[in-house]
Amino acid sequence: MQLSSDLFKAYIEDATVLLNEMDLILKKRNSMGRLDSESVDALFRIFHTIKASAVVLDDAKTADVAYKLENIMSYLRKHGVNSLPSKKVLSILFDSEYFLRAQLGSVAASKVPSKEAKIFGELREFAEEIDFADDSPIELMVSFDAFRPILENVTKEMCEELDKEVALTFDGDNLYIDRTLVTRLAGPLTQIVRNAVDHGIESPDEREKLGKPRCGTISINYGLEDNILFITISNDGEKLHLKKILRKADSLNILKKPRDQYSPNEIAALIMERGFTTKEHVGKWSGRGVGMDIVKSTAQDLGGNLLISSGETQGFSITLTFPVDEQSQRASIKERIKK
Repeated sequence: MQLSSDLFKAYIEDATVLLNEMDLILKKRNSMGRLDSESVDALFRIFHTIKASAVVLDDAKTADVAYKLENIMSYLRKHGVNSLPSKKVLSILFDSEYFLRAQLGSVAASKVPSKEAKIFGELREFAEEIDFADDSPIELMVSFDAFRPILENVTKEMCEELDKEVALTFDGDNLYIDRTLVTRLAGPLTQIVRNAVDHGIESPDEREKLGKPRCGTISINYGLEDNILFITISNDGEKLHLKKILRKADSLNILKKPRDQYSPNEIAALIMERGFTTKEHVGKWSGRGVGMDIVKSTAQDLGGNLLISSGETQGFSITLTFPVDEQSQRASIKERIKK
């Protein structure tokens, strides 16, 4: 995933603040030779926050270390601060802080932080000694809010380059989903928002002529219903022109049956076919005929469904649905209660 400099800078700054907080906690507790419940709770929140941001921003090494540390803190929260050897825990935490600082300082330059092998080896060995049992499933969950910064940043960046005005809104429960799903969905959701800004939302002047507010709106609604996770991204821009889509698909030779046999929903779904584009010229954000097909393939790979709907007079929406197992739902509920 390509990150903008502003988003990456915010990630580094926020993580650094959290690591400074971690450092103060460790120095205080090290002088006493052990952690206490308050410091364990604080460290758990620090690692959880760093992990969520790192997952969305594709910083896999930081995410992996933060995830393991989060699990260790979760174990201490459940079984007591003395359930693991204090000296070993503090040693791991100090080495982890050193590694995380080095990692954050070198990701952009694609350098390998020193002590990488050491901390990964220590964490893996120590974690393998702990019987997490049913502790870890909860820590596999990441808040849906993790998507906010990257989608907001993409929208802002595109609006500046395309001279458009777009408000991005989120509506849903305090939802937690499997972090693997978050990683898989970050790219497709970004592509849907890009497509809506580029193809859907008109310029402010065009919208004004049409009697619309100068600022367009992209709405993201999400939630869990009957073991199904749903995400709907809709916009109030230009509606899908089904006849134009069908003609273009025919000219690109991607139709699988005669044109008169396609239903409106099937025509709308053609925008997800690889190679499809209505743009005559390739631009920075579109025109290559790739991107939206990734949304379709990701949904299928995850056992989900995808539905595209066009408004009667304006806008269109894309809804993704995925089955969610009961264990993940229970973990999400526990996480929401705990927060």
